[in-house]
Amino acid sequence: MMYMSRREKGDSRPMMFEDFFDTFTNERGSNGRKRSSENIAITKKEYQTLKAKAEKYEGLVEEHKKVKTWNDQLMKDLDDMKEDGRKFRELEEEKEKFLRSLLQIRADFDNYKKRQERENSNYKQYVLESFLKRLVCHYDDLIRALNLLKMLEGADGITKGFEIIVKNFEKLMEEEGVRPMDSDGQKFDPYKHEALVVEEGRDDLPENTIVEVLDKGYFLNNKVLRPAKVKISKKSQLQNLNKKIEINQDNKIKI
Repeated sequence: MMYMSRREKGDSRPMMFEDFFDTFTNERGSNGRKRSSENIAITKKEYQTLKAKAEKYEGLVEEHKKVKTWNDQLMKDLDDMKEDGRKFRELEEEKEKFLRSLLQIRADFDNYKKRQERENSNYKQYVLESFLKRLVCHYDDLIRALNLLKMLEGADGITKGFEIIVKNFEKLMEEEGVRPMDSDGQKFDPYKHEALVVEEGRDDLPENTIVEVLDKGYFLNNKVLRPAKVKISKKSQLQNLNKKIEINQDNKIKI
């Protein structure tokens, strides 16, 4: 670059800048084309303005580079965050799937436990009922034996001792929830009674009335443990026929 000062020599013409502006415009020109190396005359003020603009431009270029680098880094971070978000959603879906599976397994296990408890309870009840049915059969045998002892003469001591055994037996059954069924004179109920004998011609009693208990029945709490075996009444056939026939006012028979 050549700087020619004419003011010191008394020359008032503008300063001349040759190589500096030519190089600057060649590198920064809007068309990107090289200019010819012609001499350009500018004032010092214009030179200072151009220099400030050039420096500002260089600063903006550097700032642009920094911003671009920062933007590229942000875009990379954003892509990484999107990828992390996708993986997070996949993990959430997998977690939900495992959670549903765990809840299903837990529900199945709870149902299994309840089913096992119910089956165990039913089995215990079945075993208890089977045992108590045999127990009441032995109790019936004890009652029969006691009745025979009462018929014997000179066996009062044995009878009293046997009565104590029977009472203890009754107490044991009571503690287990077994109670005898009162069926004498009751109406026959197929859920509680078993009719072994039918006594016909009992017009003095309602149909299907229990006339005699042949084998006592028992309840286990509120459930029938053993039905009572009974004899029931039945009216005569003539009486039953009279009930079916009704004579109306016109003397017509209505069956």
